[in-house]
Amino acid sequence: MKKLVFFLSICVIILNRGRAQENLEASIEKDTLTVVEHLDQLTLLWDVESIELKTYQGLRKFCRSSAYRNSITNMLKSMHHYDSLLYDMAVEASKQKHAHMKHLIHELESFEKHYGVKQFLNHLKEECTVQSDLERHKKDYKKDNGDESYDNKVIIVELELKKYVKHLTHRIDRLDKHVHHLIKE
Repeated sequence: MKKLVFFLSICVIILNRGRAQENLEASIEKDTLTVVEHLDQLTLLWDVESIELKTYQGLRKFCRSSAYRNSITNMLKSMHHYDSLLYDMAVEASKQKHAHMKHLIHELESFEKHYGVKQFLNHLKEECTVQSDLERHKKDYKKDNGDESYDNKVIIVELELKKYVKHLTHRIDRLDKHVHHLIKE
């Protein structure tokens, strides 16, 4: 009975090996999960087999039975195969995370440089000065037509303000996206 369980376990490993090859084309997250699942299965199998292998009788069986020796060897080869896949995925994820971190740092520096509190207040101070001048000379501008009219000047101020706020919002959204990406990792 024990040999049948062991044989079926080896069959599962071999079948899972083929499945792992197909899964290499899937997404990294799915691949990582698949590799981890296979390593978990192999670990459970190893835990069962290692009990016998720790004994003198188990050592004798390993030395004398080529079938047993091959099954243990194949199990370890499979373990190392999935371990190597997991390692490669971890290295790649680390590189991506590093690149992502560099990009995030660049985004933060740019945000602080161009859209920091001081820059924001300076920009709005300029907009307030323009708005104050507009209101102060409102009667004169109301008399004008075209580019010099009050309504046109209000539109220009609004366009500048919308442009600045749009860029600021875009930067904030990008930073938020980076944070959520980091949380997922």
